[in-house]
Amino acid sequence: MDFSSKVRLKIRGSVLVLVTILAVFTISLTFFQSAYAEKFIPPRFLTQWGTQGNASGEFERPIGIAVDGDDFVYVSDTGNQRIQKFTAQGEFVLSWGKVGKEAGMLGRPMHLQITPDGKIYVAEFANDRIQVFDLVGNSLALIGSSGKGKGEFDAPGGVGVDRDGRIYVADFYNHRVQPFSKNYSALPQIGKKGRIFGGNFDYPTDVAVGPDDSLYVADAYNNRIQKFSPEGKFVTKWGGFLGTGLKGDSSGSFDVATGIEVDAQGRVYVADFYNNRIQIFNSDGDFRVEFGMQGSDPGEFERPTDMTVDSHGNIYVVDFGNNRIQKFSPLTSQTEHD
Repeated sequence: MDFSSKVRLKIRGSVLVLVTILAVFTISLTFFQSAYAEKFIPPRFLTQWGTQGNASGEFERPIGIAVDGDDFVYVSDTGNQRIQKFTAQGEFVLSWGKVGKEAGMLGRPMHLQITPDGKIYVAEFANDRIQVFDLVGNSLALIGSSGKGKGEFDAPGGVGVDRDGRIYVADFYNHRVQPFSKNYSALPQIGKKGRIFGGNFDYPTDVAVGPDDSLYVADAYNNRIQKFSPEGKFVTKWGGFLGTGLKGDSSGSFDVATGIEVDAQGRVYVADFYNNRIQIFNSDGDFRVEFGMQGSDPGEFERPTDMTVDSHGNIYVVDFGNNRIQKFSPLTSQTEHD
């Protein structure tokens, strides 16, 4: 056997040993991950506030919620055509708005978004616009108008803003997401009416932007969540069987996904309307935990519509049918050994 043949044999042997080591490592890692699985614990109920009515601190079919940098809580009190502001303990601070089309007035306020510079974006379902306020209710800007064209809306349901100031709007009856630049110039739409395939929407109700500027859409009547890149390219979808639009009540399935939120760790929270629960996923759509059931006792829901997470990780849920806000402890996990 010549020298080159011996070298080739040694190389082949080394490659075989390396492949074997990698295979053993992969199997060991898989075993370790399955044997020491991270289990997420359902958040604990902490407190609640609100009842049906039109006085300060009361609600009439509330829908949206958001927190600012100081953990004040803002609620779109939809039936009362106003925004209410509370402390993190649920103490009423102030409110603004009344029904109308002038600046400062509201037409069925829906989901909210608060940016680090202290602006609150309100989706107005009945006025076909996004209205921007400061945190004490002064109107700063009006975005959009009625219609089906670029930069127009037919019942906007939710709004999100990324780190560069781009604005994304869930355009409910136009079955699309309408983006805008930070200067409020309309950009090309994302998606179209349809089912099954990624990028198709059936009455999208809300949007959220992750810490990496990924865009998440609550594709409500397709019973799923869709994820897009910051450039608007479809990435993935989940909910039911392969995210194809089949509703259900098992973990990871939805019966009308009405609200969506992404926390600082990139975890995705979804208000599962008719299943009366909140479901939490990682950024790729892997199920983590759920909490809630139908009812009016603490920790129970009657068609939740939205949730938000404060700087301490506390979770606030809009309990639409019970006309209240419920507050829960931060999400935690533990490692379990099989």
